[in-house]
Amino acid sequence: MRKPEVEEGALAQPPAAASAADDVLRQAPAATSAADDVLRQAPAATSAAVRKCMQGNKRRDTTPELKVRAMLRELGYPGYRLDWKKAPGHPDIAYPGRKIAIFVMGCFWHRCPVCDLPQPKSNVAYWQAKFDRNVERDARTRHALEEAGWKVVYVWEHELKKDQLEATRRKLHEAVRRETDPPHADRLPARV
Repeated sequence: MRKPEVEEGALAQPPAAASAADDVLRQAPAATSAADDVLRQAPAATSAAVRKCMQGNKRRDTTPELKVRAMLRELGYPGYRLDWKKAPGHPDIAYPGRKIAIFVMGCFWHRCPVCDLPQPKSNVAYWQAKFDRNVERDARTRHALEEAGWKVVYVWEHELKKDQLEATRRKLHEAVRRETDPPHADRLPARV
């Protein structure tokens, strides 16, 4: 099928399904300088071990994400969508009918306010710029989703440690449940 031709100088109209929330995400940060472009390019790894470690970082299906998905199924909330492209920011886990977006946030990459993790010691300028971009993108995504009427839930990596699992289960249950769902205590068998 052939795409319709657009006159030179005319702007193609976005699809009708595009929303103001999508526009917020498309907004580029302020104009970048040559120095900013250099900070966007990943520097060479300081060792083979660092290189291998960094290459092992996955975008999806991470261990924390798998834990959250298992918890949601255990709570009786299957039917979620993964990395759902139709929602602004592509939430890790989405319940489109309920308009709930769940992001599983790595404490290091997204600069957890609780953990206060140290900065890398080499290539400091690159890492600071990268973390700043991540935090800015997270804020834009949250704003776009909330503007579109979505409820946004962050599950931080540290919330998946053994001593915090029950609190995280409760948080997920309260975020995803409907008024007609039974309370949290009735959803799970007692833990031993």
